[in-house]
Amino acid sequence: MKKPQVQKKNEKIEPRTWSLKGFLHEIKRIHNDIEDRRFAFILGAGASINSNIKGAATLAKEWMEIIYHREHEPTSDYQNWLKSNPLKFKDWEPNNLAKHYPQIFEKCFEGDHDSGYAALEKAIKDGKPSLGYAVLAWILSSTRHRMVITTNFDNLVADAVSIYGGTYPHVIGHESLASYAKPLSRRPIVAKIHRDLFTDPINTCEGTSSLEQSWNQTLKNIFRFYTPVFIGYGGNDGSLMDFLQSLDTEEISGQPFWCYYAPDGAPNDTIKQLMIEHNGVLVPGMGFDELMLKMGEVVGFDRHKQITEIKNNSAQLINQIQEQMLSLNKETQDDDVKKILKPQENEKQNWGWLDWQLKINETSDKEEQETLYKEAIEALPESYQLLGNYANFLSHHGHFEKAEETYHLAINASPKQAKNLGNYANLLSKQGKLKDAEQYYLRAIKIEPDYADFLGNYAILLEEQAHFEKAEHYYRRAIEIEPNNADFLGNYADFLTNTERFEEANNIIQQALAIEPNDERLLNIKEAIQSNLNQLEEETA
Repeated sequence: MKKPQVQKKNEKIEPRTWSLKGFLHEIKRIHNDIEDRRFAFILGAGASINSNIKGAATLAKEWMEIIYHREHEPTSDYQNWLKSNPLKFKDWEPNNLAKHYPQIFEKCFEGDHDSGYAALEKAIKDGKPSLGYAVLAWILSSTRHRMVITTNFDNLVADAVSIYGGTYPHVIGHESLASYAKPLSRRPIVAKIHRDLFTDPINTCEGTSSLEQSWNQTLKNIFRFYTPVFIGYGGNDGSLMDFLQSLDTEEISGQPFWCYYAPDGAPNDTIKQLMIEHNGVLVPGMGFDELMLKMGEVVGFDRHKQITEIKNNSAQLINQIQEQMLSLNKETQDDDVKKILKPQENEKQNWGWLDWQLKINETSDKEEQETLYKEAIEALPESYQLLGNYANFLSHHGHFEKAEETYHLAINASPKQAKNLGNYANLLSKQGKLKDAEQYYLRAIKIEPDYADFLGNYAILLEEQAHFEKAEHYYRRAIEIEPNNADFLGNYADFLTNTERFEEANNIIQQALAIEPNDERLLNIKEAIQSNLNQLEEETA
């Protein structure tokens, strides 16, 4: 059992204070050695300042100046007015306006709360996740430390996890959803205990003085599994602080850490007392970005790897939307859509691969297409998209040797593009180079395991090699992904026919024909199945 320090008569007890180095060493030790221990990041407004979002102190100062200028001439003495406790607040501290933030907000915007929320929205709208949030996003998405509890209204954590972590967190922006903040969630959780900016944020004295009841049990469950690390939080609201003070020492996993910005001085007495009661530790440190970078480093953060992943994710998203534009241009009969996508001839020097491909697709003349492909590749020699499409063009027209050479160029330009790997495997299979084809199918499937075309084509190759059990596995996987693809169903029915499972084949071909009733290939397969069924019936008659 953890026991708080015992205070002797007339003795003032101070909470333990560790150096930043000692704190980081402990984070690393717990991360490496105590696998069932997790860290929850308790973020306050101080964590958002480097992200171009104004903190409580700055906003409170701005609002006090607004109140002042409503009643005084600009030449009046603002500082003396401020010191006089003009709003008659309890325990007034003119040099610590953040302490009175909710009261100042209420006074400044009394009678017009919409104006107050507009001011909050303005304070947040230009915020962009800083480096610290990028590192936090990596921690949340790549380690078991997946919990953020915050009094902030902004979306910096969610944005950062989406941009820099490659996933999206479960954001709990209202107390009515508190029960969904599962401690052992598979994805990052962002618990906004004062609500989200767009769900009537809690920003008044009454609202911030106590925690909504639905959060109490949820946070208790969280702290059973998570050690809290406080960053950028001043403890000026009663809601979270009162909740923390109400907890028994055994209701928090491990010893809490309160990280504070050393140049601003030690935390207030309420925070110190909280750390004493829970055997917590004060950690004087630096700004949010520096602190998160050092914390990330001790739990495995690699800046080079993250930057590479961000580039890959961005490139993938850009390519995905360009591929969809290309596909739409091929399929649509709407001339206005084609006109919108049409590349501008006077900007040819700035064309990307999509512009070149759209230009190539405008003509059906084989020789003109080939000329344009060569011109495009000369302009963009590293475009795996153009190289891959040109290889497909060459393969389609029977220039297999040149196609193979071009596929190699495309794959070398971007080795992890599954489409080029799979299409090259198709060419190798068509040429009877089954072993080589298999290696490229497997590479493609490893990168995109749910790409049904590759699965189905690989199944055909396996069947040709008489690997029937394995082939069936891949036929079934392709159909599970695209159950209404008549070609896949037809291929599987043909496989079942070849392996003399005629009743099963008949069921599958009926499904295929329900989708494509006039498909000649499917009708031929059905005829073959029926012939075999008739023969079996005759033999057993």
